[in-house]
Amino acid sequence: MNPETSPSAVGDGLGPADRIRLEYDALTRQLERMRAMQYAYNRKFFALLLVSSLVGLGLILWGRWVGQLVVCFGLVTTGVTASFFLHFCDFARVHARAIESRINAILGRPVLIASELEADYFYPHASPKLSGFSLERPGSFFSAYTLHFCGVWAALVFWCAVQLWDQLAAGAWFLWALIWLGWCGSNAGYLHWWFGKSGAEARMARRLAQAYGLGHPAVPPVMSGDA
Repeated sequence: MNPETSPSAVGDGLGPADRIRLEYDALTRQLERMRAMQYAYNRKFFALLLVSSLVGLGLILWGRWVGQLVVCFGLVTTGVTASFFLHFCDFARVHARAIESRINAILGRPVLIASELEADYFYPHASPKLSGFSLERPGSFFSAYTLHFCGVWAALVFWCAVQLWDQLAAGAWFLWALIWLGWCGSNAGYLHWWFGKSGAEARMARRLAQAYGLGHPAVPPVMSGDA
């Protein structure tokens, strides 16, 4: 690379105002990217719920034991996949919050407050939760929505279990129930660890605060269990 055209050489010729303008433009583009990522995974989340519900209903109406087994295990996988999409949305939210805080610091006043509104309206950033159920805000609509679908899925699994009892031998039914409980419990345990104990969001928030030079209380603290 030509030293005269290297990024450091170009940057050395910029004044403070030009540097701030370049940083502002870069932060704005990154903020747009994070919001686009958040909206994209929101769409994936709701599309997954719609498709999985229709497929599950079709398998139940089919009335075969194989379809009922698929419903029982598939709904657990649907919940894990929905949580996978949610963790991408949380990544975008936490990153967007740090970017907005940095832009507000450049502007000298709180012009961008979307992340603060999200924390108040949905659930706090980097707060312990079980997938979409906020442990800090169990009465939020997001928590109620999560419980709603968990209740619906539990009812479908219970209905399938009753139907399987009539179609399978007792030994096979109990073996299926044991495997399903292990499958459900292991996935629920991992989700509880990731969203509630791992501290991944708090570590990312701390790293973003260091990168953007943010030392104010708007940046979430490191959670307990953070390594």
